[in-house]
Amino acid sequence: MAQILAKPSNIFWSSYDLYTPRFILTVDIPLFWYREGGSFDWDRVHYTLAREPFRWSGDFLLRANGQTLASASKSFWLRKFIVRIDQRELVIKPSFFYSRRFVVLENDSVVGQIAIKGLTYLRGFSLSFRWIIDLPDYLSVPVQVFIFWLIVLVWRSRL
Repeated sequence: MAQILAKPSNIFWSSYDLYTPRFILTVDIPLFWYREGGSFDWDRVHYTLAREPFRWSGDFLLRANGQTLASASKSFWLRKFIVRIDQRELVIKPSFFYSRRFVVLENDSVVGQIAIKGLTYLRGFSLSFRWIIDLPDYLSVPVQVFIFWLIVLVWRSRL
């Protein structure tokens, strides 16, 4: 499992930079304040993060080149997602009630987690959280970014 470190890149928490020790990775994820969406570029491909339009309870989607690569549905009352990637189904939920640490389960077994690591300075004048993304290697980088984006939406109390 490769760890990815995520830090907000501005004081408004509207974009995040992701870093990994195995290879150089800096991905910018703008989180638009007026809707649940964003985008990033990875390996010369542009990816979009969005919620299905015109549906309050619509699925969250990872798209590239006109295709949906992953989708996630959220339970209405719980901070829990069911993520579908090809034939796989993952469950993302807090490790315990109102925790900021989320676990990723596959077939009721924990396969990864996303948790706050500590505080960091942003441009020398503001404190912010930084996160560790610990997900299985069989998930592509875009899918890992998608899962992190879902958690950021929950942390920002958007859902």
